[in-house]
Amino acid sequence: MMSDTCHVLVVEDDTNALSGYLEFLAAAGFEPTGVSSGSEALPIALRHPPAAIVTDITLPGMTGFELAAALHCDVRTRHVPVIGLTAHWTPDVRARAVDVAMQAILLKPCVPSHLVAELERVLGRAKALDGVSARRAIKMAALPSDTQAVPIQYSPAVADSRR
Repeated sequence: MMSDTCHVLVVEDDTNALSGYLEFLAAAGFEPTGVSSGSEALPIALRHPPAAIVTDITLPGMTGFELAAALHCDVRTRHVPVIGLTAHWTPDVRARAVDVAMQAILLKPCVPSHLVAELERVLGRAKALDGVSARRAIKMAALPSDTQAVPIQYSPAVADSRR
């Protein structure tokens, strides 16, 4: 459990899943905000960049991939870690996640403890990579051995070669 709150923007078009994510993230000490589309999430994130974004990949309109790409292209949000959620794993998903600089993909249904552990992992990594003192202390959490997270190692050279 985290000692300080940390703002996380959650993007999920299934209202039941969204309310569940918001409930367990709040219980874990995060300060979650939920929206149901990428087009709602983008202006919110640009106005007030969150510590992290958790987004469904398959959204109506702007997909989670398109949202992550737009966030990565803007100087205000390129440092914000993005975690994708999907129930439809295909060989193309990992490659597309790398292309848009997603930090990880979690498979649905997502176990609450896995999402919390993955958020703590990427937030700890973002703090270390920035080299700047974080607004909040984030403890690193080891992922359980049965985790459903698929960490993405982003490499600008690899992403550029796929375009």
